[in-house]
Amino acid sequence: MSVKANIDAKFLSRLGLTGLALIAFALWFLYDGAVTYPRQRERALVYQQLKEEKRLSEWTEIAKQRGWPTEDPGEPKQEVDFWVQYVIAGILAVPGLCFLFRYFRARGRWIEADQTGLRTSWGQQLDFGQIVSLDKKKWKSKGIAGVNYQQNGRKRRLVLDDWKFDADPTKAILLAVEARIDVGQIVGGPPEPLPEDEHEEADPAG
Repeated sequence: MSVKANIDAKFLSRLGLTGLALIAFALWFLYDGAVTYPRQRERALVYQQLKEEKRLSEWTEIAKQRGWPTEDPGEPKQEVDFWVQYVIAGILAVPGLCFLFRYFRARGRWIEADQTGLRTSWGQQLDFGQIVSLDKKKWKSKGIAGVNYQQNGRKRRLVLDDWKFDADPTKAILLAVEARIDVGQIVGGPPEPLPEDEHEEADPAG
């Protein structure tokens, strides 16, 4: 009997929403630098000129004719202000694109265990007999375990992560690995209790 752990929907949505939020903020700063600030500068320069010429009484009429707000636009934005917005947009866009890349790459991913070994949607495949060790030092705190194996003369690693993949199937895969390797190959933490062991601990009288 096989067990498959699919990518966790909540993990996937977090990737996507974080990426979209960062890209949205990046576009906001980009719009300020390319549109909002240049428009403010144009209004502010006209206002300053009228002020210097003592013609501020004409400002309201001029602003209305050009479709501008009639309040004092303040000090005109400078070129450096435009570039600051571009830089911030770039800083936000890079991680935003990374999150979206991870989102699209993770969609549809899965890890499966059957009677002979493990395989993944991204092409990793191993037999239980190829496993060298099961690293559990992060399993209790973070739900991460590393399956270290030897294949074609190379050391390789498959990570089980119950935050990225559905938790219960991921644990079932971990149990399947532990059931097919020696106890001495389990490092960084004890073997998981079997379901019947958990029942006995909860009800010793039974």
